[in-house]
Amino acid sequence: MTPPSGHHPDQEQEKTVPRKTGRTLHSRADLRKVHNISEPTLQNLWADRVNNSHPPVAETIDGVMHWDGELWATWHHELQRQRAAANTTNPPQLDGDPEEEVGPAEAAKVCGFADSATVSHYVKHPPEGWPDPDGWDELPTRRRPKWKRWRLWKYVAERKGRGHAGGRPKGRRGLAYPYQGDERLTLARQALKENPKAMNAELIPQLQTQVEKPYSRPTWNLILKSARAHPED
Repeated sequence: MTPPSGHHPDQEQEKTVPRKTGRTLHSRADLRKVHNISEPTLQNLWADRVNNSHPPVAETIDGVMHWDGELWATWHHELQRQRAAANTTNPPQLDGDPEEEVGPAEAAKVCGFADSATVSHYVKHPPEGWPDPDGWDELPTRRRPKWKRWRLWKYVAERKGRGHAGGRPKGRRGLAYPYQGDERLTLARQALKENPKAMNAELIPQLQTQVEKPYSRPTWNLILKSARAHPED
């Protein structure tokens, strides 16, 4: 269907609600606007769906892929939380409502900083990837920034220095790559060695039975991704 003259492409199929299910569907253009995520990042997430458990397409409308908006948001929040957990040195606070807006003190806890001083410094001199505030509290003498938890999770997951405020060149606890030395990585490597052509979705149920503590599919996807990239120490 040809959009009316003057209609911006980003507005096509925005928030389509099928009559039968009542679900809110989002095209990639909608996801870009709602979640403030770049087009290349969205494309990469979809291209890596075998490894990251990206939700499937809910409907294709006029040739445009659409996803369940609520399902996609829940998945993306969990993906950022899992990536942040795998990519930080200090214990981060990765629980709570992903859409809740928190101030500098709570943001410091989310990011694993010792105190809010680092957050205050980042507001004035943001490092690469540091998110802009989602809102502000108007106080009598100043304005206090607030961020949604999921945006902070995303920063922790992707920041340079692998989660260390000083820019440590290696990963979690000085690791050269994610999950180095982790027993689960050893299990994942063995599973890949025995089934080199298997997809993650086939391997995860097997791996889940080999550990005492349950781990989510996004976590196992990240472990398998590391195992594929680093088959040996």
